[in-house]
Amino acid sequence: MENSLVTIATFSFAPQMGLVRSKLESEGIECFVKDELVSQTYIHNAVGDIKLQVREKDADRALKIIDEMEVFDRPAENASRLDAFDRSTSRIPLLGGLNLAIRFFALLVLVAVILTVVYMLMVL
Repeated sequence: MENSLVTIATFSFAPQMGLVRSKLESEGIECFVKDELVSQTYIHNAVGDIKLQVREKDADRALKIIDEMEVFDRPAENASRLDAFDRSTSRIPLLGGLNLAIRFFALLVLVAVILTVVYMLMVL
């Protein structure tokens, strides 16, 4: 069973998978990619993401290397909802550089405006 393949990570995008694969192969771990071409088609959601596989004997070492690379956004176990809001809204163009309180207020105003417009369109 030492030669059986184990999926150690899944990716939505080929470039991210390529980065991890290159690192693992540079460390001497042979990698196999499953569903790479299918992920580029319209039936991607039916099949799932690109799967990066290694031999079972290399799986623990490969996972350790991936953890050290920090390529996945993993929320901390003790992270609060405020931390999650901060991480997700810091990526929004024009809002990302603003103070957290201002981002929160701006999003509340945006939601209020959208709801008002929808209400006005329904009344007319």
